[in-house]
Amino acid sequence: MDEQGFMAAVEALERAEPALTPLHAGLVTALGAGVAGDSRGFARLFGLAHALVLRAANDLADDLKLVQVDARDPRTQRLRLSLTEAGRRLFAAAPQPAAQG
Repeated sequence: MDEQGFMAAVEALERAEPALTPLHAGLVTALGAGVAGDSRGFARLFGLAHALVLRAANDLADDLKLVQVDARDPRTQRLRLSLTEAGRRLFAAAPQPAAQG
């Protein structure tokens, strides 16, 4: 998925689920598309503070139930993440950008 496709998928998720912030939708998209599987990698890839990504991941896990925390590194606070069944359904149901080529 290229940058334009990624952003289109994020916007589609935001439209499909109004409770998602752009950061929430970006994290769900990254997990669904296999772009990132942990909080620190996502933060580094998108140039974000890890603390912001941790907060969004916790919102998605605790409040919205779209993400599950598979592992926590107590030293670095890195979270290994995956989509829950609800997260997979949301990602699959959101309109995906057409392949270009």
